[in-house]
Amino acid sequence: MTKIFLFDGDCKFCTNLASYLKDKCLNKEIKFHSFRNLTQVDLEKIHPQLTLELCLGNVQYIYNQSRYPGFFAVRKVSHSLKFYRYFSFILYLPLVPILGIIIMNLLKKWKKY
Repeated sequence: MTKIFLFDGDCKFCTNLASYLKDKCLNKEIKFHSFRNLTQVDLEKIHPQLTLELCLGNVQYIYNQSRYPGFFAVRKVSHSLKFYRYFSFILYLPLVPILGIIIMNLLKKWKKY
């Protein structure tokens, strides 16, 4: 079973997010990797849709050959986080995904390298 969280290792926001999630994650099967350390061929082995350009735009979570980008990656990993897993259902309420996508896009615009 493949469980890989990919992030941009050159982006402070992405690196801090991945570090925080890794620290709080109870599921040790989830591997956190910077896509910057992988080649295009490595990405395609992980998931056929993955490209370097796609990874530049959002964090990616690969779970059983399903790809979850951005907010949806964080939402999927939230089920395995200390304390937060009890409240992860909130991320599935109406309008929350839309707000999550907007917030992730705003944070992406303001990210610092």
